[in-house]
This record gives sequence, C-alpha cells and structure tokens, in this order.
Amino acid sequence: MRRLALALLVCVGCKNPEQQAAESRRSQVNEALADGHAAMAAREYRGAVAAFGKATALAPDDGAAFFLLAQAQREAGNETAAALALKRAEELSKGGDPAMKRERADLYRRMGQTSLAVATLTELRDLGQLTDPELLDLARLQARLGHTDAAWTTLEKVQAKKPDDVDGKIAEAEILLVKGDEVLGTRLVDTLLDDHPQLAGALLLRAKYFLTNGYPEKALSDLDRIGPEGQKSAEVLTLKARVLKEQQRFAEAAELLGPVVEQNPRDADLACQLAEYQLLAGKPDVAQELVEQALAQRDSFPRALYVRGLTLEAQGEQPNALRQHLDALKVEPGFAPALSRVWQLYLKKGEKNEAMGALERLLFMKEASPKERIALAALYADTGVNLERGRKLIDEQLKKSPRDPELKELKKRLGKGKPKSGGGVQIIRKRR
Repeated sequence: MRRLALALLVCVGCKNPEQQAAESRRSQVNEALADGHAAMAAREYRGAVAAFGKATALAPDDGAAFFLLAQAQREAGNETAAALALKRAEELSKGGDPAMKRERADLYRRMGQTSLAVATLTELRDLGQLTDPELLDLARLQARLGHTDAAWTTLEKVQAKKPDDVDGKIAEAEILLVKGDEVLGTRLVDTLLDDHPQLAGALLLRAKYFLTNGYPEKALSDLDRIGPEGQKSAEVLTLKARVLKEQQRFAEAAELLGPVVEQNPRDADLACQLAEYQLLAGKPDVAQELVEQALAQRDSFPRALYVRGLTLEAQGEQPNALRQHLDALKVEPGFAPALSRVWQLYLKKGEKNEAMGALERLLFMKEASPKERIALAALYADTGVNLERGRKLIDEQLKKSPRDPELKELKKRLGKGKPKSGGGVQIIRKRR
C-alpha cells in the first residue's frame, strides 16, 4: 500500500513530453527576451535584434516579442524591418494595439512613405485614438497628398470642438491653398498674421507659398520674422535652406543644414537634403557618402534615390538617373523633387507625353514652380491638348511679368480663349 502511494506521488509530478517541450521553449524565450533587454540597455542594438529575433522564432505567436523586435530594429536603423515586425505585432494583438499603429505610422514617415503613414493614421483617427494636434497633422499630410476631401473630414473633428483654434485655422488655410482656393487661403493667412504677427505656423505656410510661386526673397523675409525659439526648429532651418538653394546659394544652404543633421544623426531625410546641397556646392564625394549611409539603412528611401539620381545626372548618366528618380516615385508617388527631375529628363528624350504627366502631377499637388507651369503650358501648345489650362497658366505668369516677350509669344501659340478670372498668385499682405 505504501509502495502504491509513492508511485502515485511520483506520477503526479510526471509531465508528458509535450509539456516538457513547451516549458523548455518558454524558458528559452524568456532567456532571449532577457538578453534582448540587456542589449537594449547597453545600446547594443544589433545584439538586441538577434536576441528578440530568436524569441520571435521560438514564439511566433507572441505579439509582445515582435513589438520588442520592432523597437530594436528601429534603434538599429533597420526601419523597413521594424515596420514589418510592428505589422506582425499588430496582427497578433486582439483588435490591433493603437500604440503599435502610432509607432508604425511614425516609422513610415521617417522612411519617406507618406501615403502609408496617412493610411495608418487614418485608421487611428477612425478608432478615435488621435489627439487634436495629431488630427491637424494628419489633415495637413492628407492635403499635401492631394486628398483634400479627406483632409476636410479630419479637420472637422477638431473644428467641431474648437472652431476658433489658431492651429486649426492654419491647417484650414493650407488645405484651401492646396485645393486651389488661393484667394480664401491667402486671406485667412493674412487675417491670422494681422492678429498674431509672429505666428510661426502661419509664417511658415506663407513662406512655403511664396517659395513655390517664385518669391524666395519674400519667403526668407517671412522666415526671419519667426521668433528666436522657432529659429532653432528643424522645419524653419530646412525651409531656409530650400530658399537658399532656390537662390543658388548652395554652400550657404549646406552650412545652415549641417548642424541640424548633426543634431539628428539618424534622420535620413535631413541627411539626404544636406547631400543634395553638398552636390550642388561641388562636393559630390561628400554627397555620395551621405546618400550611401542613408541607403544602407533603407534601401528604398525616396530622397536618397533622388539624390543618387542627381549624382548620376551630374556624371552624364541620364538613363540611370531617370531610373533612380522613377524608383523614388515607386516608393512615394507624390515625391515632388523627383517629379521635378523626371519631366526634364523625359523632355530631353523627346517624350513629351511623359513629361506632361509629371508636370501635371506637380501642378495638381500645388508643387509646380513658375518655370514648370510655363514648361507645361509650352507642352500644351506643342501638342494641342489642354489649351484652356495652358492659357490660364500663362495668364498667371503675365500678371507678374506683363511685358515678357516669351510669355506673350507662348500666349499666341496657345490661341484665343477666356480663362477664368480670379486665378493667379495672390500676393499676401505683409504688415510690420
């Protein structure tokens, strides 16, 4: 009887092979997670990636392990892999974790994939998980992609609660400008600056508007009006560098942006902007090094592909350059700098329809410069299509340069017509 009791006691402590294997696997997972946490604390991010990767391999249904892997991949600079790991973590979490979606949206933005970022942020909006500042940011991103109806829908969620919110009004003005309601948009910016003369957001918006429409001096004047704290922001400094580039002051643009890149060493977009200015300033080796560093982290980063294309153009390799710019557009179809090069390369090849397509995308995105609007009108005259739009584009330019003989000749080539009134660049009042 005593022997039977002992036997039963031993059997109670027995575990079948499946239970033993599961416990062993869990123990290995915990050990890998501990190694990963230790590596993250020591900033040994590659080791953390390896450790958390081992954990996900052992526990492929553990969403928390995939989330940790995504964080490690991001710290290691592998943002494409980080986005994939985050996506898997979301799939494994019941109903999707808003924190994971928010981080994935941020990753997409850092990768230059604005469309994917907007899609993810829209999911968060529909779940009611975005703050008012995040909603306004989403509205501006949607507008910049040309999705003005969606931008209004997002903006209304803020304005329904705070109809007189200043930041909401700035976002409203930007949507109006992108939509083409320039009279209303500029009037709203003007009113905001009458009430708040140093309102950084409104001054930035107006500076961008002036720069796009061929007034870099006015843009620089507005940027100089922003207060001392605002002058330190990366957004103000990068826009100033763009103005200097437009004025062909390339070395000054690179000098201005250099410290910003040093303060944000992992921001590939800033590094690639600096690479472009260094290339234009006659330092192709410095530019190439910056680009390759960015592409080592993200092999499909749009601005890096674009600057690589510029480098190839400078070397006379036009077909390869065009491929790089087109690759950038595959990743981000609305990437304006690449479109601005693509139409010119197509035109050199005599492919006018393709050139028109790229220019029209710039026009509809409100990113076409005065030079590009004239080029598009000239292509309309050459091909005999969209003559009415061409006349409107030239009328806008004639308002600024009424005696320009080339514009007058182009107007004749476009034929007679009655373009709609009220178009053209609105010069916003500037009060001191």
